[in-house]
Amino acid sequence: MMKNGSDTFERALKDSLESYEVPYNSADWAQLEKELNKGTSKWKASAGLLALLLGGTLTMATVVYFAISQGHGTEDPLAAAALSTNQTDPNGAGDESMALTAMEESSTTPMVDGTNGAQNTATLGSTTVVDKPSAGSARPNVDPATTAPVVPAAAAAAVNTSDIAIRPSMLTGCPGASVEFTVDNLPSDGTFLWNFGDGSFSRDAKPKHTFSKAGRFEVMLSHSSVGGGTIHNKPVSDVIVIHEIPEASFNMLKQEYENSIPSVHFENRSIGSQSYAWDFGDGATSTVSHPSHVYKKAGTYTVSLVVTNGAGCTDRMEKTLRIEEDYNLLAAKTFSPNADGMEDTFVPEALKTLGVKFHMTVHKGETGQLVFETSDAQRPWNGRIGGRGENCAPGDYIWMVEMKDGDKLGGTYNGTVSLLR
Repeated sequence: MMKNGSDTFERALKDSLESYEVPYNSADWAQLEKELNKGTSKWKASAGLLALLLGGTLTMATVVYFAISQGHGTEDPLAAAALSTNQTDPNGAGDESMALTAMEESSTTPMVDGTNGAQNTATLGSTTVVDKPSAGSARPNVDPATTAPVVPAAAAAAVNTSDIAIRPSMLTGCPGASVEFTVDNLPSDGTFLWNFGDGSFSRDAKPKHTFSKAGRFEVMLSHSSVGGGTIHNKPVSDVIVIHEIPEASFNMLKQEYENSIPSVHFENRSIGSQSYAWDFGDGATSTVSHPSHVYKKAGTYTVSLVVTNGAGCTDRMEKTLRIEEDYNLLAAKTFSPNADGMEDTFVPEALKTLGVKFHMTVHKGETGQLVFETSDAQRPWNGRIGGRGENCAPGDYIWMVEMKDGDKLGGTYNGTVSLLR
């Protein structure tokens, strides 16, 4: 009966301890061989083998326990049981029943974490160890009011978008306006993606973007931390408004009629504009909506019109104009006041038929001395000083005509006439 019982016990013990490695001790094995050679009963041999295997098992359990207990910093009853059992005679001289009882009690002894009092469990082979505080051990006094909460690393790295402030350099503008975006409290790392609302994007932390079309644009900044994770979106607080631009357009109409000063009329066909700035290409300008201009010299001129709307947006148009002949009020190049009835006086011919108010002066070419002036086309210069004094010497004289109606008739005209005797 005892033999069968011991064999069954040995098989059960062998199966439960199969996974453990028993340290080799030559003295123990020599003692075991000695006992076997003496012909002792199989029961004693089995008891010795059992004690030897149990001692090795408890030694392994002690090592595992101390590895676990270093992380918890508490005294484990399982370790005390293992140490007390490990001090028995390795040849089986100790109390076998006490060793088994200690192991059974230790296998169900819980361990507690000295920091937070939470139960922890560890597995030794097929035995589960639950960590509980022992009856005589004291728990540390932890004040929950003064204990800082443990913040997960992912939460600590999260971006608080309420602290981010986006400041565009302008909120309204015209097509072609460049807007710079500066950001307060912007994270120094991570991935940035700007959506400007017009189909354009940027990965710069502080970009500059040009809006080429009119519209209302909601700009959005998206940020994700290093390594990815949650994407945080921060819109610009105000919508970027890009106004419509006006459209500049004009036509040029030459006006060359008899008994009139040849001029060019500019027909303004602009759309959505409120103010106008003309440049006629010869140094003259105008702000009139539909101006006319007299070109006195032949040549090619570039005429430009800049129009502006109420939002301050502008548009520009240019055209090229060709003038074939000079225009100088049809003034003669020479005259000879010798009373022969031919070219005895001088006044620009256009002044005789225009019927406009003017003032004409004549000066000596060498000195600039005034020799004659008139405001009546029927009182021309007769070659005398003041029209009544002595005869002027032959030579070149400079004349100047100032129109009283100003720019409409060309403003001021001048030229040179040669006096012949």
